[in-house]
Amino acid sequence: MEATREWWEDFFHGPWGRLQAEGFGQKRTSEETDLIVSVLGLEPEDRVLDLACGTGRHSIALAERGFDVTGVDFNGNALAIAGKAASERGVAPRFVELDMRAIDWAHAFDAVISFWSSFGYFEHEADDLEVARRVSTALRPGGRFLLDLTISETLAPIYQPYRWEWLDDERTRRLLQETRWNFETGRVDADWTFIDPDRTHTARSSLRLYGHRELCDLLREAGFRRFESYDSLSGKPFRIGSRRLSLVASRE
Repeated sequence: MEATREWWEDFFHGPWGRLQAEGFGQKRTSEETDLIVSVLGLEPEDRVLDLACGTGRHSIALAERGFDVTGVDFNGNALAIAGKAASERGVAPRFVELDMRAIDWAHAFDAVISFWSSFGYFEHEADDLEVARRVSTALRPGGRFLLDLTISETLAPIYQPYRWEWLDDERTRRLLQETRWNFETGRVDADWTFIDPDRTHTARSSLRLYGHRELCDLLREAGFRRFESYDSLSGKPFRIGSRRLSLVASRE
């Protein structure tokens, strides 16, 4: 029998992967990279692991600022785009096709980033803990792990079961998200409908939505001890009303 595909395999090889390939705008990437450098206190030539790097926009931006960057992603198609873009921009971050649960470095990095809700995909929390433990092992003593994600405190004030948005400035493509928040499992399941002028695509996702305390408890179990919480969009201290969390966890 053919093994059952995980939701993210279809999601990132499907319509969302095509959106990734089109890029998210240099201004946004630059602002997010400013935040990464600031909250992690990165120094010139620091070694950075970009976990679930996708098409490499943060890996490339960090490499352009002089950091020694390795990007990891399961999606070889996205990594091919990342490698081509890096070459065109004259930088050479390393890109490795790998499931984040299989990273196997020891004390190799000064910082690890997991940006834009790439933590919580897996069906079992034990897998999230395994990722966190492997990140802890990959960091040097005193190294820092930046998680940028949606948590229950950021979603609750703005939660909508149905949401429409335009995908382009010309307003020719639309996206409908239909979400279900299961409080018992702590997961948000979503159906995504991408509507182009000539066709419609569908995809699904399922994300473990941690609360702030839950997330810190999981990271403590993985070997992290000190935590700093920021609003991802402003870089200011995190508070109720922040739209996203950037959590910096420091390794012993």
